[in-house]
Amino acid sequence: MSIRALIVDDEVLARKRILSLLEPYENIQVIGQCRNGSEAIQWINLKEPDLVFLDIQMPDKTGFQVLEEIKLSRFPYIIFTTAFDEFAIKAFDVNALDYLLKPFDETRFGEALNRAFQQKEWQNTVKIQEKMLSILKEHEHQKSHYWQIIEWKDKGKTQKVYADDILCCESDGNYVVLQTLRGKFLYRSTMNFLGDNLDPRHFLRIHRSTIINYLYVKRHKYLQNNEFLFFMKDGTELKSSKSFKDSIISFLEKAP
Repeated sequence: MSIRALIVDDEVLARKRILSLLEPYENIQVIGQCRNGSEAIQWINLKEPDLVFLDIQMPDKTGFQVLEEIKLSRFPYIIFTTAFDEFAIKAFDVNALDYLLKPFDETRFGEALNRAFQQKEWQNTVKIQEKMLSILKEHEHQKSHYWQIIEWKDKGKTQKVYADDILCCESDGNYVVLQTLRGKFLYRSTMNFLGDNLDPRHFLRIHRSTIINYLYVKRHKYLQNNEFLFFMKDGTELKSSKSFKDSIISFLEKAP
């Protein structure tokens, strides 16, 4: 975990002091130094640092005025550095990470940096959690969008087939034969309608009249004439048609 830092102070010696204190920290990258508030505003808006060491009393603008003119959606962590203690309360009112009163020593400086690392780690954790939540929501959306269960009435009796149990589907007139782990079921549907409602991450159309569940494919073989032969785990062998070559190749490139 690295932190990109900007040093803002109108005194050369003060900037050099912070630079020297940062030398032992390999995971701190100093991306620039600013001599006044105007430079700081330009650099912060342009470079978007993670952390800013910000002097409060500067000739052109105060550190607080600098913060007012930052136009970023994600604000950097701010560690104020100043020789005046009367600004401490106002500093924390603007959510400063820390307030270093000059002259500060290595220990006090290290405490401020530790706060920055803790905040960065917490922020990264939140981002990871948000990303995982987004993935889970997308997964749930995909699951809900496609059929998990195929249910229909046959002579007054309810038939139910779980999509995960289907090995393959083959057209039979106005019906589709669902080959499952429990046997065959006749379901009134077109192949197009069925294919649109089965999860495309698992189900692959290999022929105008055949859809297979790739989870039950033991292996496949290219037949050198734009056709494939799929060997299913139940011993069934299914051949694709030439017109589905491109979609099959695209699916196989993504398949685990």
